Parts: sequence; C-alpha cells; structure tokens
Amino acid sequence: MCLLKLILKVSALLAMTSNGLLYAETLQTETSVDVQGCPENFYALPLYPNAKFCQLFAEQLPASLSYFAISDQQTAKAFYLEQLGQAEDEQMLKGRIVLQYDNGQKVVVISKDGQGSQIDILIKSAG
Repeated sequence: MCLLKLILKVSALLAMTSNGLLYAETLQTETSVDVQGCPENFYALPLYPNAKFCQLFAEQLPASLSYFAISDQQTAKAFYLEQLGQAEDEQMLKGRIVLQYDNGQKVVVISKDGQGSQIDILIKSAG
C-alpha cells in the first residue's frame, strides 16, 4: 500500500509540472550526467539507453527520478532484469510494471507513454 501511495505522489508531481517533463540541471556525485542532461545512472541504478526528458524530483533520500525511454514496457523491463537481475518483487499495478529490489528500497516503475515508456526510479534508502 505504501508503494502505491509513493507511485501516486510521483504521478501527481509529474502532473503539476508545467509541461510534465523537465530536464534535471544538476545532480549529486552519485549520478553521472551525459550531454542530454540525463544521468547514466541514479543511485547505482542504470537508465535505459538514450534516456530523455529527465525530471529529478528529489536528490536526497528518499530520492526519485523520472524519464522517457523510446522503448515499450516489456523491452524496458527486460533491460532492468538484464542489468539488475530478477526483481525480488514484480507486480503489474494499474498498467504499470513495478520492480522492487533491495527489500523494496529501490523501485523501478515502467508505464506506457505514447510510443515509449515513462520510467520512474524511487530510492528509499542507499542500503
């Protein structure tokens, strides 16, 4: 239930931005930024190649980042399973794929978004 509340909060934050998608301008040392303004990873979780329209909601823990990937949900899911291994918990909630790692402390949410996917990374703790 707590995860669902967190997903709803992130969705509400996205809706409140002026155009729904903004570039993150500065990121802490725990991320490395490429020339498009999107990090290559976020708290050691990789972003899908050629990530676009990154929105950093919180750098400090609990931290969250959302971005757009030119990929369908299943291909994005396969990327994360290949990069991170089998998720400890995997669910389909309201059309979103939710992958949880590190006892639920790291969450990847993959939502359909037009011709691609919106990917939300939520980090509750660095543990």
